[in-house]
Amino acid sequence: MPNHLNGEMIAKNTLFLTVGELMSRALSLLLVIAIARHLGNVGMGAFAFAFAFMDILLNVADLGLPTYLIREIAKDKQKASFYISNIFGLRLIMAPIVIAAGVIAVLLSASTAETRILVILATLGTAISFLNDPFRSAFLAYERASYYSMVIIIERVIFTVAGIAMLASGRGLIYVVSFFALGQLVSLLITTTIVRKKFTAFSIRFETSGIIQMLKSSVMFGSANLLRMINQRTDVLMLSAMHGFAATGIYSSASRITESLRFMPIVLIAAVFPVMSRLHLQSKETLYALYEKTTHYLLMIIVPMIIGIMITADRTTVFLYGSAFAPAADVLRLLILAESLLFLHYIMGFLLGAINKQHLFTISTAFYTAMNIILNILLVPSKSYIGAGIAAVATQG
Repeated sequence: MPNHLNGEMIAKNTLFLTVGELMSRALSLLLVIAIARHLGNVGMGAFAFAFAFMDILLNVADLGLPTYLIREIAKDKQKASFYISNIFGLRLIMAPIVIAAGVIAVLLSASTAETRILVILATLGTAISFLNDPFRSAFLAYERASYYSMVIIIERVIFTVAGIAMLASGRGLIYVVSFFALGQLVSLLITTTIVRKKFTAFSIRFETSGIIQMLKSSVMFGSANLLRMINQRTDVLMLSAMHGFAATGIYSSASRITESLRFMPIVLIAAVFPVMSRLHLQSKETLYALYEKTTHYLLMIIVPMIIGIMITADRTTVFLYGSAFAPAADVLRLLILAESLLFLHYIMGFLLGAINKQHLFTISTAFYTAMNIILNILLVPSKSYIGAGIAAVATQG
């Protein structure tokens, strides 16, 4: 494919992904603000705990197959039906196991009945999202980011609008989180319909030899994703266990702001990763130029982002969440440094995946995840959410 067409397609997909991720994360942040203002830092902490648990569970079961699917379909679209059908078949078998694992783990670990129900509802939504991943990934593999953006916006609109309505009517978190599962179900129905009508027919298949081969190739993607998620959620789980939901709520209010900015590297990477995978076979020189240009764009974003947040952190936290969340300003200053380093880490990791060197990314991810756990164990007991923020910066650095 000519280079100018690569650039045109990347720009178009980046635009669609930017709109989708920006709206999705804005809606997510809006819901978090509503939770913080209606339920305070304790309610915010309970919400963060439920979804931290969910994120780790999803990445345990992920096995790296969605990323592998994107790379392989981008290289050869004739095999799309085979990959989608078999991965969907495997996930239908695994979904009940995911639900059972979530229920058992929360019954053993959660301290209150409300927390147990919250995590179980989040787990149900996670299981549906788990089934949906191959179809969302197919949109990116075919470089049709408009469909991907549409479905994530629909998911978020359902969750956010219904959640805020529940809070406004005096309902609690259980009612809010129940709409997460509903949003995922609606999204699954939409994605399966689009994939079948626009891209390729698929069925429920389980070809053992093919699945084993896929798992062998995707295991490094899956390991890196799991380790990265453990790294990103260890702080919330440790804060909940050691200092309770109030401290967790302060920390999570700051982390939700930085995570809302994560759409910037995500949209760039989602747009360039299929192209990187293709260029690895076609032109190493063009691949290098694409990687270099993407890194330069990220650096242009990072510097003003750090300066802006450092200056406005105190006003930002109070404006969004209220005066009770003023202590989150110092956490926000720490987390914006960690987030900026994460931007660069993302593009490096996906480049390794595109050139079939994902095992190197997994090794480095294992190292810094171990470091993060150790630092949190050392710092969180005495320094609470500030210690978790210091651990995040040191780990990403």
